[in-house]
Amino acid sequence: MLRHMIKSRRLLCAAAAFLFVFALWRGPRAAAEREFRDIGRFPQNGTAYLPPDPDEALVDYVSQIVYAEEYLRRHFAPWSGEPEDGSDLSFLDLTFERLLEYHASLAKKRFYASSGGVFPKKSLDAIMKNGAVDPSADMRPGVALSVADIRAFPYGQPLYNSKTAALGSGGYLKLDALQVSTIRPGEPLAIYNASADSNWFFVATGTAVGWVKAAAIAPADRDFVDMYAAAEKSVLVKDNVEMKDSTGKTAATFKLGTVLPSEEGALLIAVRGKDGFADAVRWTPEEGAAEPFPVRFTPKNAVRAIDAMMGEPYGWGGVSGLRDCSSMTRDYFSTFGIWLPRNSGDQSFTGSRVSLKGTSLDERNEAIARDGVPFATLIHMPGHIMLYLGLYDGEPAVFHNTWGVAVTGGRAVVGRAVVSGLRLGEEIPGKRANSLLIDRMDAISFPMTELIVSE
Repeated sequence: MLRHMIKSRRLLCAAAAFLFVFALWRGPRAAAEREFRDIGRFPQNGTAYLPPDPDEALVDYVSQIVYAEEYLRRHFAPWSGEPEDGSDLSFLDLTFERLLEYHASLAKKRFYASSGGVFPKKSLDAIMKNGAVDPSADMRPGVALSVADIRAFPYGQPLYNSKTAALGSGGYLKLDALQVSTIRPGEPLAIYNASADSNWFFVATGTAVGWVKAAAIAPADRDFVDMYAAAEKSVLVKDNVEMKDSTGKTAATFKLGTVLPSEEGALLIAVRGKDGFADAVRWTPEEGAAEPFPVRFTPKNAVRAIDAMMGEPYGWGGVSGLRDCSSMTRDYFSTFGIWLPRNSGDQSFTGSRVSLKGTSLDERNEAIARDGVPFATLIHMPGHIMLYLGLYDGEPAVFHNTWGVAVTGGRAVVGRAVVSGLRLGEEIPGKRANSLLIDRMDAISFPMTELIVSE
C-alpha cells in the first residue's frame, strides 16, 4: 500500500512538473489571448477573410492605372521644382513660414530624456543652432540610399514630451517627439541645407519634411533624375527583402510597398557613386519579391500584402524600420498604386469620406456593413487608422497596427499588427469608458472613390 502511494505521488509530481513546464511554454500566448479576446477569436491571417472569388478585381484596371499615374506624380514631386524654387514646399501643402513657426514652438517646449529627466535647455539650443533651417537654400534633387529616420531636429536620440512618455511606465508608448517619419531606399528627395556640423541634411519627400543623416542620402544629377523617373516601375510585394553586398552583408532592406525603377526584370537601386552623386546598380531580388507596378487590386493580392505585415511590431513614426498604423495602410495601398498621405488624419480625407460623428454604435456597425468594401475601406478614429476586411461572424473585422487599449493608469499593450473587431479589449479590467475602437471611430473612407457604395 505504501509503495502504491509513493508511486502515485511520483506520478502526480511528474504531471505537475509537466504542466508547469507546459504553462511556461504556453503562457505568453495564452496570456495574450486571455487579455485580448478578439486576437484569439478573429483569425490572424488574411486568407480567412477571402471572398468566394478572390481573383475578381476590386476596381477596373483602367481606373487603377489612373491612380498609379497620380501616385508617381506625387512620389516624384520633390524633383519637380527648379533650384531657384528652393523655398517651395507646396507639394506638401506646406510653406517654410509655417515650418519655421513650428520649429520655433518646439524650441520653447520642455523635453525629457530616456532617463525621465528634463533635457537641458542649453543642449536643445545647441541642437537648434546646429540645425537651423535655411529657406533661401537652393533645392537639389536627391535620393535615399537606405532606410533612415526623418527627425524634427538633427538629433538621433529620442526626446519625449513628458516623464511618463519617456519612461513608458504603465504600458504607455515611448513616443519620441522628434520622430517624423522614415525614408526608404530609392525614395526621391528635395535636399535643402546641411546642418552646421555637416552630418545632417534638411530634406522633403512626397509625404514628410525634416532632418536625415547625410550618409543615408545622395544628391542626384539631371541624368540620374531623368533615367530614374522615366524607367518602368516595380513594387515590392514581400516585406523586409534584403539586398546583400559582395561580402554577404545586408546593404539595404526593402519594405513591402516600395516602388523602384526596373529594367528587364532587374531593379535599379540607388547607390553613392565615386563622385558622391547618386548612381544606379542593377539588382535581381529573390523570386516573387517584386512585381510590375501597380499590382492588380484583387482580394487575393490584398491578402498577400496583409499577411506579409501581420504580426509586425509597432514602431511609432517608422522607427527602427517598423510601421505604425498609417505607414502600414500607406504601404498596403502603395502596392496597388494608390497614394496615401503619411498620417492617419490626412489619410481619412483621401478619396471619399463618410462621417460617422453623432451616430450610435449600432448605426456605425450598420454603415460599415452597408458601405464598407473589404480590403479597400479605411476606418478612422482620432490618431488611428484601420483597414476593413469584411464581416466575420457578423462583426466588422479590421487589420491594424496598434499600440494598445487605454486602461486606468496606462495601456494594455498589443504592440503589433493584428486582426480584431471594433471592440478590441472590452473585456479588460480597468478599461476606460468610451475607449473602444467603435466608441471613437468617426469616419469610413474610400481612397479609390469609384468604390463608394452609398452616401
